[in-house]
Amino acid sequence: MKISGSQIFWIVATVEVVMSIWLCIMPVIEISKQDAWLSVLIGSVIGLAITYLVVHLSVIHPNQTLVEFSQALLGKWFGRMIVLPYFIAWYTLSAVVLRSFGDFIHLVALDRTPVWIIMILIVGLMIYLTYSGGITGIGRFSQIVGPILFLTLFVSFILSIGNVRWHHLLPVYADSGWLNILKGSIPAASYLGESFFLLAIVSFMHNPQKAPLRSMIGVGLTAFIILITTIMVILVFGPNFSVNLRFPYFMLIRSIDILNFIQNVDLFVIFVWIYGMFAKLSLYLFITSYEAANWLNVKDWRRIIWFGAPAIFIMAILVPNETFLSIYPKFWEFGIIPVCGIVLPLLLLIISMVKKKSVKL
Repeated sequence: MKISGSQIFWIVATVEVVMSIWLCIMPVIEISKQDAWLSVLIGSVIGLAITYLVVHLSVIHPNQTLVEFSQALLGKWFGRMIVLPYFIAWYTLSAVVLRSFGDFIHLVALDRTPVWIIMILIVGLMIYLTYSGGITGIGRFSQIVGPILFLTLFVSFILSIGNVRWHHLLPVYADSGWLNILKGSIPAASYLGESFFLLAIVSFMHNPQKAPLRSMIGVGLTAFIILITTIMVILVFGPNFSVNLRFPYFMLIRSIDILNFIQNVDLFVIFVWIYGMFAKLSLYLFITSYEAANWLNVKDWRRIIWFGAPAIFIMAILVPNETFLSIYPKFWEFGIIPVCGIVLPLLLLIISMVKKKSVKL
């Protein structure tokens, strides 16, 4: 299984943008009001730094995934233990994304269909794409879905221009202050910092040396989309009303009405967005299955799919209510990202550099 530089770019961009534009905007605006765009800029720098760190770590261990080079650096047992936080992150995120995805489809399209039925259908498609195509199939799927998704986003921004009120962005800084602007950067950084999944897939690239540039551009494109989305939401709804919207971007596209002719754009955007969500969930099913197979010394990683997919579904079913879904982002921001995106990659990078120097000596 191999992927190209173009495929890694579209995987990163597609996987990161599909949740960010729906869930990242409101918490940022809630903290930093009309200065949320400044928070997004700061969060983007942090997200790019995390991306560079994890990709650099992967590149210096060619042809090895996270589980493999962790054991090579730290030994069999400690190497296995240090990757456990990543399994916790990937499995819980997959369950939360699946539940949020199912709830959203239930809310806007299939309100008479039980959520668990919707989630079973989603899991079935995840299994099909992951089992039949592996990371190569997911890469090709992202190459098709990604450009359509981003083109749709840009068109939706253009169609929303008629609803903007420029005074909603004022005053700059005065109402928030740098402390709130910095606090507001945390949600943005946490969504963009999700790129630590690259630790598990850079090794599949034909030319891993292309990974840093392609991955950084992918995260940069996502950051740009989040920035534009944040600005457009504030310009259209204002900072005070935006914080009451569960899905600000969805309400943005739903408000598009040009001469009573161009309407219901949200239906098309949701249709495209669904394919992006399949790419995201399939990627995480592949990562968890492949890395779990390495962790358990199972030769055929596809066998793990039949355990991993039901586990994700069961965890999604067990998500109790909206309160839990609102708590999980805090766990992600202050637990997962610092540990899996910063501390452990830095630790592994330092150990790699020390071992490399000791070998030269």
